[in-house]
Amino acid sequence: MKKILMFALVFLLLVGFVKAEEIGYSDKIEATVKSCTNCNVCPDGKILESGKVCLYLFWGQGCPHCAEEKPFLEELKGKYPKLEVYEFEVYNNQENVKLWEEVCKKYGVQPVGVPMTFVDGKAFIGFSREKSENSASYSSNFPQSSLNLFLILILLIFSILVALLLLKRKIRIKVKI
Repeated sequence: MKKILMFALVFLLLVGFVKAEEIGYSDKIEATVKSCTNCNVCPDGKILESGKVCLYLFWGQGCPHCAEEKPFLEELKGKYPKLEVYEFEVYNNQENVKLWEEVCKKYGVQPVGVPMTFVDGKAFIGFSREKSENSASYSSNFPQSSLNLFLILILLIFSILVALLLLKRKIRIKVKI
């Protein structure tokens, strides 16, 4: 029984993790910045002047995806003058690691890798200049079709395990009519 409860807990954590983060496609980040209203509150609670958009980038020295995202964010600052970008290097700076962990906790995500971008209540992990599969809807860490298949598979496995547990214990559910 303890194994089933542990599996259920891990399952819920995994589903929460998959739902919380998004791939950092450039078009998604730009769409979030463009549509952001009243985003002058930074992920750590710092407040900018009204009309500004606060974006936090946690990156690592030597990370190729981080190196690709930084010029993209410079381009965005040129397109959207209201955008304020704050960069925090986390490979060599323990204070930035602590801030990253605090922000991740606030957003309900894990600090699993860099680059990790926070803007308008969203967490983007990784970076790619490719267009997302469906720019209008935000997918998670996998393309939408893969995510749906993954979630269905996990739910199916979970259901089978619960059914096996019930059969093993010979628990019968009585229905009163």
